[in-house]
Amino acid sequence: KNRLSTDTSPNEVSNNGTNDYNEFDILLVDPPRQGLDKTVCEMAIKGTFTQLIYISCGRRALIRDLKLLCTDFDIEDLAVIDLFPGTDAVETLIHLKRKTTLLL
Repeated sequence: KNRLSTDTSPNEVSNNGTNDYNEFDILLVDPPRQGLDKTVCEMAIKGTFTQLIYISCGRRALIRDLKLLCTDFDIEDLAVIDLFPGTDAVETLIHLKRKTTLLL
């Protein structure tokens, strides 16, 4: 549908009074080692995003964030990429899809 500029911060999107982030299908995040800000996790869960692409270099933060995100999303695919051979640092790329609920 739409896309955000890479320089758009979560606060700009969620605090402008219109909840424009509900107009997007895919959320791409590449946080620092500390992981996602709570505001971004809430935006992902409350928004209408059907898919989330998460690029992570912080294993502990990734696990913490996935515990929150997997209440509403399922892990569709995952790749571990060794960009720095000879070190224990790896990048993790995760594709999440929003869980669907059956209406009875």
